[in-house]
Amino acid sequence: MTIKEMQDRKRELGYTNELLSQISGVPLSTIQKILGGQTRSPRRTTILALEKALAGKSRTFYPSPDLRASVLRDPASSYGTAAEYHTIADIEALPEDERAELIDGQIYYMSAPLRVHQSIIVEILFAIKSHIRSHNGSCEVYPSPFGVYLNGEEGQDLLEPDLLVVCNPDILHQKGCMGAPDWVMEVVSPSTESRDYGIKLFKYRSAGVKEYWIVNPQKRIVTVYQFDRIPEIVNVYSFEETIPFALFPGLSVRPADFV
Repeated sequence: MTIKEMQDRKRELGYTNELLSQISGVPLSTIQKILGGQTRSPRRTTILALEKALAGKSRTFYPSPDLRASVLRDPASSYGTAAEYHTIADIEALPEDERAELIDGQIYYMSAPLRVHQSIIVEILFAIKSHIRSHNGSCEVYPSPFGVYLNGEEGQDLLEPDLLVVCNPDILHQKGCMGAPDWVMEVVSPSTESRDYGIKLFKYRSAGVKEYWIVNPQKRIVTVYQFDRIPEIVNVYSFEETIPFALFPGLSVRPADFV
């Protein structure tokens, strides 16, 4: 892409520079300089990272003109703090009643979910489980807490998605999932929104997750990423719409029916 094409694509997707930085891994200051025309010869690796982040195909639906901007631009505080580099062993050594995730060697503590959060997980879990059973499928569905070691036990990331599906039994372990699940869902809260739409999206995409759902009860929308499509597909649905599962043809849910 040329710089002009990247600027146009960024506007088309509704991305801010901050979100583009989180998705691509490129520092915000570098993005500002490149897209602002202040850098004449950016590094090839930087351009490739930006092109990958902007490559998704968007067929989006938003209930109102302002919602597209708000879902991508609302600031959100982190749900944990970290002052030093940690390992998976540090996470596993935490007390059993203390939940946390490890992202790039940093620990992020997780607060107890709200009732609406749990209701969404239970309903979608039931829909997926019922579909798998009725079709004699071999995939497995697991709710949080369930550890996802994106790069194995020696990696820097140990995540706990709200709901996940694994179709390859070889990556299932007593500890959890050693590798990328096929399907992942996160239900956002004001404290996790920026992470779910940002670094966790980037992590799941890079690890090989095929389909990623971000359910936003506050805005009553569901963002669905199909990472295994070329070009990548991004759809945004309202809770009142029927949302299909790319991973399970024939299965769909309408969040308004249970929230």
